[in-house]
Amino acid sequence: MKRKHRCPVRRTKKSQGKIPSFKNNFYILNLIWKIAPGRVVLTFAVQLVSFASWTFYSVVFMRYLFGSDSGGRTFGEAIVFVWIVAAAGILQYLLEAWFYMRYTPLTDIRIHYAMNKMLFDKAVSVDVSSWADPEFYDDYTRATGEAMSRGLSVVWSMGEFVAAVLAAAFVIATMCDITWISIPFLLFPVLGQMVFYKRVWEKNFQCEQAQIPYKRRYDYVNRTVYLKQYAEEMRLTHMYDIMTDTYESAYKNIKKVIHQFSLVRMVNGVIGGILCYPLAFQGMWLCGAILVMVTKTLSLGDFVVLSSAIVSANWMLDDISQSFNKMYENGLFADNLKRFLNYQSKMDETAPGAEPTLPIQTIELKNVSFRYPGQSKYALQNISMTFESGKKYALVGLNGSGKTTLVSLIMRLYDPTEGAIYVNGIDIRTYDIQKYRSLIGTTLQDFSIFAATVLENVKMGALQTEAERAACMEALSQAGMLERVQKLQNGPDTILTREFDEDGAVLSGGENQKIAIARAFAGNAPIVILDEPSSALDPIAEHQVYETIARLCSQRDPSRGKISVIISHRLSSAALCDYIYVLQNGTLAEQGCHAQLYAAGGIYAELFTRQAKNYQEENTNA
Repeated sequence: MKRKHRCPVRRTKKSQGKIPSFKNNFYILNLIWKIAPGRVVLTFAVQLVSFASWTFYSVVFMRYLFGSDSGGRTFGEAIVFVWIVAAAGILQYLLEAWFYMRYTPLTDIRIHYAMNKMLFDKAVSVDVSSWADPEFYDDYTRATGEAMSRGLSVVWSMGEFVAAVLAAAFVIATMCDITWISIPFLLFPVLGQMVFYKRVWEKNFQCEQAQIPYKRRYDYVNRTVYLKQYAEEMRLTHMYDIMTDTYESAYKNIKKVIHQFSLVRMVNGVIGGILCYPLAFQGMWLCGAILVMVTKTLSLGDFVVLSSAIVSANWMLDDISQSFNKMYENGLFADNLKRFLNYQSKMDETAPGAEPTLPIQTIELKNVSFRYPGQSKYALQNISMTFESGKKYALVGLNGSGKTTLVSLIMRLYDPTEGAIYVNGIDIRTYDIQKYRSLIGTTLQDFSIFAATVLENVKMGALQTEAERAACMEALSQAGMLERVQKLQNGPDTILTREFDEDGAVLSGGENQKIAIARAFAGNAPIVILDEPSSALDPIAEHQVYETIARLCSQRDPSRGKISVIISHRLSSAALCDYIYVLQNGTLAEQGCHAQLYAAGGIYAELFTRQAKNYQEENTNA
């Protein structure tokens, strides 16, 4: 049976309200101005020169040579005039060639870099919970997907609009000067462009917006099918069928949206086209022919000028309409960008705060409850626990019991919904968030390996000093990876992954996990949090790693303190810790040392006994 994916377009009060789309163009223009003011000035200048040239050739040039007042000019004057015009045309060509072929590519990449950097800075400044907000993620998708193209489009459209209005005004004035009868034929393209074509542009934008939720599914499948990390499982399972069902469903919904808007776009486009072309062009030419041939109130030269002018006027009005509608569309996009850049997250990653004092002596959770954004069920409820310096703590429990959520709160990736967390007796929300997190060495359960050197993947940043390099090398040694790393082509300076370098190293899952473990100890952090640090290791390597972890966690610098928190499904590792907290369904079910909990015969004892029995059976069968 085919899976049905429904992803309706949400219509919030915000999206229903009136959007100041044209005002938003100035918001984007201001962003571009701050990045490359010369690009704005020169774009407007080139547009003005282009439309001035167009106006000159279609009206002034024709009227000078063929208009009713051109009879007194000699052939020699006409030749001089043509040569002057040709020289000016060459200068214009040189200007435009420099602008489009040299200046534009250089400023394009500058604007692209600066705008994306601005979006990157915003993306990393919002708290992690923002990514669980569909509205925020939709704004982010729209903003990052079109920031560059829309930014340049705003500059171009506004320049084109100003230049086209000035040029059209001159052409229309010239036509009216020749005969006032041309006015009705100018109204047809105005009506066609400003009313019917405008509706086409509006529907185009609405159609694109309605497709976004489905395109996200469509693009997700496009990415997934080609990524190595999914290749094996899709070949060994039926997940490819689910992916293709998702792809097909997204395709059908996109097609449905396009069909929904196609008729109204076609009708408005046809009416607009009839008004702009047959009625305006043929109507003006027929009227001009009557004035020349029947009433004889218009000279043949003026008819030539009028015929050329009506074509230019129509196309200029078309440019005005398109640039106007493009400005409207860009303004709607800019509203997405503004919402993203002005998004106020619950936790401001850049907000100033107090600097934590050393040594770290205690971490205390008091009546902490937490639920994820948009969820009604609590992931943690009324948790109170204390971590003291010099001790190793284990968090154990079944999947979904809240272990990773709890350490995420300690790392301040989220803030508690209720209650508070204190370090050295001070609410961690009062600390500078970056300085606070710098005190924590972590190995995450879903860690990532980046396309950077081995040492940069350990340091998780650029190495500034030889001391930092030495610390990373020592951490690799402690994690049991130094010998393997030294055998790589460039040793610890080898790039990991082959994303950018064909000579990059691709490590095994266990080796990558050892790199991740080394991160936790590379900076001599006073708080160490290890979330499932051995999930990709074999039993022997796992035992060695936990002995190493236990030794490292016991190395306490009195000036900094040392609190170690380990999450592990391997309860044999919990037995190496000084104190154990047992979580169940988001609540604190048991606590104590291994001997106490085992003797109590509760949840921990049952889990430990069952796991030990399974491990013994595995060894017996082996």
